Parts: sequence; structure tokens; C-alpha cells
Amino acid sequence: MQADRWLARLRSPDCGIADRRCFQEWLAQAPMHWQAYNHAEHLWSAAAAQAQDPEMAAMADAILSRARQRRHAAPRRARLLGWAAAVVVLVGTVAGAMRSGWLSPTPAAVMYSTAIGEIRSFTLSDGSVITLNTDTMLQVSMGTHARTITLQRGEAQFKVAPDPQKPFTVGTPQAAVTAVGTVFQVRNIDAATQVSLLEGRVRVVPAGTERNVAVRQDLVPGDKLLAKAGTPWLRTRTDTEAANGWLSGRLVFDSIPLSQAVSEFNRYSQRKLRIDDPAVGEIRIEGVFNAGDTDSILLALRYAYALRVDDRGTEVVLSRK
Repeated sequence: MQADRWLARLRSPDCGIADRRCFQEWLAQAPMHWQAYNHAEHLWSAAAAQAQDPEMAAMADAILSRARQRRHAAPRRARLLGWAAAVVVLVGTVAGAMRSGWLSPTPAAVMYSTAIGEIRSFTLSDGSVITLNTDTMLQVSMGTHARTITLQRGEAQFKVAPDPQKPFTVGTPQAAVTAVGTVFQVRNIDAATQVSLLEGRVRVVPAGTERNVAVRQDLVPGDKLLAKAGTPWLRTRTDTEAANGWLSGRLVFDSIPLSQAVSEFNRYSQRKLRIDDPAVGEIRIEGVFNAGDTDSILLALRYAYALRVDDRGTEVVLSRK
């Protein structure tokens, strides 16, 4: 029954980011939830397909009409006929709902993901292009009235095909980012959401407040917004070259702390770097590095920054010489 209720809710015109987030949480609670929801979608798709058959719709109307005329018939006969008519009546109900426009078929949500160190691009049915950075997972729902993306983890760039009638919204636990036609990046990591706008305009609001215009942030090209629950949002300017670097497998650093650089390095490799001295983490790093190329990164740290590198296999410890 829960799967049926979620199916109805997700197909409702007023379904928002908060609903989809709760749905994802429900799916994650148990493998049987995925199975139940997929089964419900299968039944709905089958009924929707039958509902478009004029003969089935006419048969459903006839059965419903006879049922109304014979509502005083013997209970036993009604029970015997009930199961035989149930599927056709369901088809008739679906057909009526579809004709009214209240329930129109919606393509199933599609999951996209990348492994650690992998970068991939996907083109959606509307022509929009999504590029996923390392270790990223998101869900795409191309509805009749909206295009909804749920970024579950990682980072992605969205090159949105313009369609004012179908807003394009990217949701995370912290924020909802809506655009019509633009290029922007969203990163969901460390309980925070980072939005970088490269072209066009986007509107960002806290998750669950999509209709509250008083709390929105309208970004312009070059803006970077950091949204974290419980703290004021931080809006700054972004380095476009650095923002675009990962698309070609490069990490561009302009005088950032080594601790921050190490966090970025570790996103692209199973072989993790660790700093054993907080003072070392404050060393400022700049330059262009190949994402995932740990050996080259360690070579640069050893000779350009005079650091000691203790390679322990799956972990590399950085310290002062």
C-alpha cells in the first residue's frame, strides 16, 4: 500500500522536492521497497496502456453502467462478477483520469552514477546535457510539466535546454536550484550544497520552500553559493577556469590550503592522502593537477612543497621533512 501511495504522490501535479526527498529516504529503508514500487509502476503502466484502447474504455464504461443499474442484485452474484470486472473497471478509471489530464503517463525516473575517478556525460530527451563528476549519483524525472533532478551525492554540471513551460530543478537536502536555459554546477558533499553559475540565471531556495520567494537567491554568471543547513548562505564569485577544470580531468588550485586540496585529490582516487600535522594542512597550494593521478600529485608535493611522503599502499601520509 505504501508503494501505491508513493506512486500517486509522485504523479501528483503539486509533488515537490521535499516529497521526492522523503520518497528516496523510504526507498533506502529496505530493498523490498524498491521491489514494491517497481511492481506498482508496472501495474500502472499496464493499465495506462490498456486505457488508451478505445474498446477497453468502452467495455469499462459499459460494465460501470451495468453495475449501477444492478446495485440491488444478489450479493453472491455481485461478488462473482466483481473480480472479473475489476481490471476493466480500473482501466476505465485510468482512461477517464488520462482524458481529464489529471493523470497522464510519466516516464519512470532514471538513475545515473559514476565511480570514483570517473567522469561521464548524458544527454536527456529534451536535449539537456548532464556531466557527472567523480563518485556522483543522481535521479532524473522528465515529467509532463517539470524536469526534476535529485542529486543524491557528488557533483554535476547541467547544460539546460530552454523550455519555459517545463522548469528544470536540481534538488539536494539543502536547496532546490531552478533554471530555464543555462549552464550551472551543483555539488552535494559534506552536508552542504555548492552552486556555481557559468551561464544564464538560476534561482536557489532552501529545500522544502520552493514557493517562498522571500528566501530565494537569484544568481548571475560567475556567482558561487554555498548552502548549509543552520548557517547563513555564503555568496561569492567563482573562478570559471577552476570550476570548468574537472570537466577535462584537471584540478585548478589558486592558493588554497593543502587540507582543502587533499580533500579534492581524495575524491578522484581510492588511494587516499592524509595529513598528520595541522600546520602542514595550512600550506597554500596552487597549480594545475591531473585528477586521479596520485603519483604525479605526490611528486609535486614532495619537490615543490618540500613535504615528506610516506606511501603505505592504500594510504599516503604527508608531513614536514
